[in-house]
Amino acid sequence: MSNFRINIYLSLIVFFKSLVNPDIKEKKIEVLIKKNSEKKYFVLTSQLRVSFLILLKYLKKKFPNKNEIIFQPFNLPEMVNIAVKNKYKIKFKKLNTRTAQPDLKYLNSIINKKTVAIVITNIFTSPTSIILIKNFCKKKKILLIEDNAIYFDNFFIRNKKRKFSGSFGDYTLYSFNIMKNISSFFGGGVASNDNQFKFFAEKELLKYDNFHKLILFKQIIIFFFLKILKLNFFYYFFLKILKYSHSKKLVSILKIVYPSMKFKKINFPNYYFTRISDISKKTTISQLQNLDARKKNHLIRKNNNIFYFKLFKNLKIKQIKLFPIDNYDFQNFMDFPIVVQKKIQLNNYLLFHGIETKYIFYHDCAKIFDRKSKKEILSNSSFFSDKVIGLPNHINISQNYMKRIGRKVQEFYETNH
Repeated sequence: MSNFRINIYLSLIVFFKSLVNPDIKEKKIEVLIKKNSEKKYFVLTSQLRVSFLILLKYLKKKFPNKNEIIFQPFNLPEMVNIAVKNKYKIKFKKLNTRTAQPDLKYLNSIINKKTVAIVITNIFTSPTSIILIKNFCKKKKILLIEDNAIYFDNFFIRNKKRKFSGSFGDYTLYSFNIMKNISSFFGGGVASNDNQFKFFAEKELLKYDNFHKLILFKQIIIFFFLKILKLNFFYYFFLKILKYSHSKKLVSILKIVYPSMKFKKINFPNYYFTRISDISKKTTISQLQNLDARKKNHLIRKNNNIFYFKLFKNLKIKQIKLFPIDNYDFQNFMDFPIVVQKKIQLNNYLLFHGIETKYIFYHDCAKIFDRKSKKEILSNSSFFSDKVIGLPNHINISQNYMKRIGRKVQEFYETNH
C-alpha cells in the first residue's frame, strides 16, 4: 500500500453492493444524523453547498431585514460565494493566530442588528470555543450555523455523555463527499430544530432535477482513480507528475489535483440544483450504520494526532508552531495542521522525498471577496493561508511514516536557515 495522503473510506465492497441493493433506507440516514446532531429534523441534499444555498434562501425570506453573515476568513471560497450570490453582506471574524480559535472580542465589535448568522467552520474548533460561540450567539440573538463537513463523529464528554460536533449550531451542515469520513458520490444535508425550514427545504428540493448522470459518472471515475493510487506502482507515477508540476508551476495540472484552485466568482453550476442520487444514499447509509468502522476510524486518527503533536514537540523545530489541542476526540483532525515558515519550499522539499501534504488547506477569503477589509483581517486571513500546512492523517498512515515526515521537516529547516 502507498502513503497516499487521502484515504477513501467508501470500500469497493460497499460500492458494488449498492449497485444491486434495491433498498435505499433514506429515513435511516435521517435517524442516524438526528441522533448525532441532537436535532429533530434532517434534510438530505446532493451536497453541503446545496444545503447552505437552500438554508440562506430560507433565512432571506424569514429575516428580510437582516442581510449580514459573518464567516472566518480562512475558509472555502465556494461557501462565502453562496452568501454573496444570495446578496448577503459578508463580514469576517478573526482567528487567534496562536490558538486558531475565534476572537470573541473582535466578533462582538462587528455584529449589529442586521447580523443574521455566524458561520463557524469546524477546522480547528475546540470544545471551549464552540461553547463560547454558542453562548455568545444565544445572548446576542444571532443564529449559529455550524459547518461540520470535516468534524463528523468528533465529540467530547459533557455531563458523562458524548457531545458531538454538529450539535451546537441552530443549523448544522453535513457533507458526505468522496473525501470525507463518510464518503460517497456527493451528498450532504442540514440538521435543525426548525420544522418551517424542513418544510421549505423539502418543497424547494421538489423543484430540483434528478442528479446528473454525467456528473455522477465522473465522480465514480474519480473514486476508482483514488483507489488505484493506494497501490505503490500507480502512486509512484502520480508523485512524479505532481513533483514535476510543482517544480514547473504547471497550474493547469495542479488545478486537477487541488480543485479549489479553480474557484471563480461565477454563477452556481447546474448540478447544484439537483437531488441526491440513489447510489449516494445507499453508500452513505451503509457507512453510517457501520458503527465499528466509524469508531475505528476515529480512534486511529485520534492516536495519530496525539503522535504528531508529541513528535513535533520533541523535535523542537523553531520554525514550526503547533496549535494547542484541548481535546483530541473533538479536535480530531483529518489533516494534522502545523504553522510553518517557507511553506512553498517546505511543501516542494517534502514532495521531492515522496511526502504529500495538504498544501492548500483553505483559502484567504478576505483577499478574494473583500480586499478593502481592515488590515488586521487581511493579515489574519493571509497568516493562515500562507503558513498552515496539513500533514496526512487517516487509518493507513503508520507511526514510522509520521516519524519520517518529522525527520524530513527537520532536515529541511537545518539546510534552509
